[in-house]
Amino acid sequence: MILRLALIGFGNVGQEFARLLTRKRDWLLRDKGLDIEVLAIATKTRGSLNSSVALDIEHVLDHLQAGRTLSDFGPESTPFAPLQIIEKTDADMMIELTPLNIDSGQPAIDHIKAAFQVGLDVVTANKGPIAYAYRDLRALSRSKGVHFRFEGTVMDGTPVFNLVEKTLPGCQIIGIDGILNSTSNFVLTEMTNGKRMEDAIKEAQKGGFAEAEPSLDIDGWDAAAKIAALANVLMDAGSTPKKVNREGIRKVSDIDLQNAQRDGLKIKQIARATRGGEGVRLEVKPELIDNRSPFWSIDGTSSAVRFKTDLMGEIVVSEIGPSVTQTAYAILSDILLIMESIRAGTL
Repeated sequence: MILRLALIGFGNVGQEFARLLTRKRDWLLRDKGLDIEVLAIATKTRGSLNSSVALDIEHVLDHLQAGRTLSDFGPESTPFAPLQIIEKTDADMMIELTPLNIDSGQPAIDHIKAAFQVGLDVVTANKGPIAYAYRDLRALSRSKGVHFRFEGTVMDGTPVFNLVEKTLPGCQIIGIDGILNSTSNFVLTEMTNGKRMEDAIKEAQKGGFAEAEPSLDIDGWDAAAKIAALANVLMDAGSTPKKVNREGIRKVSDIDLQNAQRDGLKIKQIARATRGGEGVRLEVKPELIDNRSPFWSIDGTSSAVRFKTDLMGEIVVSEIGPSVTQTAYAILSDILLIMESIRAGTL
């Protein structure tokens, strides 16, 4: 079976996913009977490509690695904007990988809606659409008879949504909490070890897991988007990041951390979703934890989430020292699950 993709967004995750496809090509053909081709690539600043036949993805990667843009790649180069590519592509599936817009989830939401309208299955690693418009997108995908998956939106490739969907049938999620932002967790860990916040942020930026403008992480917005996404999917919260009671780590001082250490405690940024009489309450804030907490040993860039269920008690999932490869894997895993559903004739 041939699966043809359109990649909307081609930054670090998109390029790592493309490399993953080349590494896994023989295995996909041999074990899954699946030949994955890329027909279109859209970028915001480095040009776009659209083709009726498979692009030479290794050539594309080499071209970009050499500091060139896709505008001068060859006859496949196109001036089409992402929405035009979605409408015109011969692909079967869209992979939405544009950056998070914390204010609205756009334009990723419109990209996904447009893909559904023309009958494309969709995989996204952009948490914005799930945090802002999950109910609408779920309803539209079902009405159009297409697949929609998003494992890479929270905790990279760690199976959190799939864990609940595939292995906890009949369980109700009644609460969620966790350490969901790697940068803030790294900064707090480094500050606990004696570094200033400014120096810890610079080290995170140098390591490539913090943006040049780190406010989304430090001020709790990224964690707010992630807990909103988790609660929307797993608790039907119908919320948005702007409804999260949010407090970042910017006000956490060296003295606060020293006092916590003295008392045998740690300060961690915890995201939380709690079901109550008025619906699902969401919050992100620094909290004191002790060594009985499942998050006690989650340091550096690691993260973890705890699901509180009605039938299985508490389940904790963690990831240790993730990289961009894990997010790229999440895209591949979602693709494989969609292909299994297609072959089984299910949504």
